[in-house]
Amino acid sequence: MSEPRYLDEVRESSAYRSIAADIDRGEFSHAYFILSEDKDAIDALFTLIAMKAYCKDACGVCAECHKVLVRSKPDVKYLAEGKENFTVAEMSEVTEDAGMTAFEGGRKLYFFKNFENLADAPQNKLLKTLEEPFDKVHFILSAASTATVLPTILSRVKQVTLAAFSTENVRKALVKSGVPADRAERGARLSQGSLTRGREFAVDEDFARHVSEVTDLLLELKSTADVYRFLREGIFTKERIERTLSMFELVFHSVMSAHLGLPMLLEEKREVIESIASSYSLAAVGAATDVILTCRARLKANCNATNVADYLLLKLPEVKYKCRS
Repeated sequence: MSEPRYLDEVRESSAYRSIAADIDRGEFSHAYFILSEDKDAIDALFTLIAMKAYCKDACGVCAECHKVLVRSKPDVKYLAEGKENFTVAEMSEVTEDAGMTAFEGGRKLYFFKNFENLADAPQNKLLKTLEEPFDKVHFILSAASTATVLPTILSRVKQVTLAAFSTENVRKALVKSGVPADRAERGARLSQGSLTRGREFAVDEDFARHVSEVTDLLLELKSTADVYRFLREGIFTKERIERTLSMFELVFHSVMSAHLGLPMLLEEKREVIESIASSYSLAAVGAATDVILTCRARLKANCNATNVADYLLLKLPEVKYKCRS
């Protein structure tokens, strides 16, 4: 497996510094909950925590760090990566393994990405282990939101927020990772502080076309009678719907900026953005943003892409009508 991106950038984050300080003081918590939707940054943070657990400086070059970087450290486990249905049986295996002696002695680390995707039952299965932790066993959970995480889980972990990165730091990180300067500038400008989002926008070969697909739809979607026509558009396929929702967020952010007289993220599309702003009041933009957040929640709850798109296209004319200025 290749080394995670952005290790140097995440090393400077307050989230890493806080956990590293705990380790240095001998107060490494049995469980952390890291809040962030920045997947690339979470990958880097997990790696840094694992290196720090076995190497005082998390140097990245010693034998222990190398094993972490290539994921050959037997006492470091990465769980539920990209998995939507982590079962009770699988969690039972984890908790049983946690009670066993470490292969190499010392600490055992269990990293859970996308913890918000776990159902209540496997979360509850983990709860007892968090309530009665094993010595030198550490669980590091991450999620984009706490909405679906059991309060009992949150009460037994040390919560840490991985803060957004500055636009300039995102730009520098993208350039350092090999992204051409002009694209890195665009990605950073649209990143909203997320290294993952910045890279996605920077490397998108069809960025302009994707933006135009969304702006054209917003200009042409007049009523719920138009929904069926747009449902057949390629932007709502299972493979593309998450990116499409990001494009809607981006366009509405620019529409809000147009209303407030602020610089636009999509300055090159000013004319069409102002045209959309004439139809969507500031209140409608806020309501539309809430609709998009609901769409994301439905995707996480395993609603299919067509149903999510149907909800989006039905709601947008509704909020535009209800929030007329």
